[in-house]
Amino acid sequence: MKISLIILATCIFILNAMPVMSHHGRSNFRYDINTTLEGEVVDFQWRNPHVYIDLQTINDNNETEVWLIEAGTPSALKRQGWNKYAFGIGDKIVAVGNANRDPEKKHLYLQHIVLESGKTLSLASTKRLLEIERGNVVNTDLISPEAEAKKSNSEPVVTPSKDFSGTWARGPNNYLTTAYFEPPVGWPLTERGEQQLGRFDELDNPAYDCLDRGLPFFTVMPYWLTWTRYEDRIEIELQNVNIIRTLYFNLDEHPVDLTPNLVGHSIARFDEDGSLLVDTVSFSTTRWGLAPGVDSSEQKRISERYTLSEDGLGMDISITFTDPAYLTEPLTVNGSYRKVADTLSEPYQCDIEAARRSLSPQPKIPWYPLFP
Repeated sequence: MKISLIILATCIFILNAMPVMSHHGRSNFRYDINTTLEGEVVDFQWRNPHVYIDLQTINDNNETEVWLIEAGTPSALKRQGWNKYAFGIGDKIVAVGNANRDPEKKHLYLQHIVLESGKTLSLASTKRLLEIERGNVVNTDLISPEAEAKKSNSEPVVTPSKDFSGTWARGPNNYLTTAYFEPPVGWPLTERGEQQLGRFDELDNPAYDCLDRGLPFFTVMPYWLTWTRYEDRIEIELQNVNIIRTLYFNLDEHPVDLTPNLVGHSIARFDEDGSLLVDTVSFSTTRWGLAPGVDSSEQKRISERYTLSEDGLGMDISITFTDPAYLTEPLTVNGSYRKVADTLSEPYQCDIEAARRSLSPQPKIPWYPLFP
């Protein structure tokens, strides 16, 4: 094989960028080291929530190994030039990524691959990551300069928003970057909340069961959101989740006969400065409904403030949530969105086998030899 390890001077960037690509925790990977694998594809699964590649290699002891290569969602990969026919079983590729901390687990979280043709397929372009990090040092090996130049010439135009409508992605270096992945630190938890957090186990993550977590996760998940403005409401569709959240205008109070659900019932109005103020109630009891490791009850209430930037390319967000069952006082967190090229959502179906594939990586062993 050829496996090579490269110590990175950019580990801070990788840690910051990592959550953009995944729906569950990634602390089990070595983000301070790049691992390069060369071998033959023995399986390629193009399924939600993550795409997986089984890659057969030969290690330094001339022994055959099969590595599980984990990538992003199909919709996110399509935006980077991937498709399910990009390569197939029997093709030889080079995969660069971050290996599992446990050397016994042949499991790699992908940065990019290089096909036999020399074409590079990445999880995110250097240009986009530079934009996300706003000038921070980044790993420029994520995609070749030639591929980046070609991509830049065809990259869709980002249209500014004048009324909150359009497609949005999470902004950089804020609460929204980590809230979906990391257990809370320093939160004003009740005794019940503290006890639950003390029993935290990543294996309890609802994502492994293809379950959604409602709000506030609907707001902070690493997927793009499409906001559509109507006269009496705003509809927010989260790509890769089959939920549309509606913010209703022209209501002073919430109806009294509401049925609790994951995203609750939201009423919205505009503040004097043009900010959008949203109040949401009527939530169902939800596993990890407040944070990783902390559930939420039907008493949860969420207030949000969205402020559009002057250029229409950014949105500042403030979220205040209360839940007397798990929080001793209201908690406010802040973040931001950045405008991206407007896109339509694709039909999404979470595959339970794919959702759990990373729990115990058991790549398929091919029946044919790597080098006949």
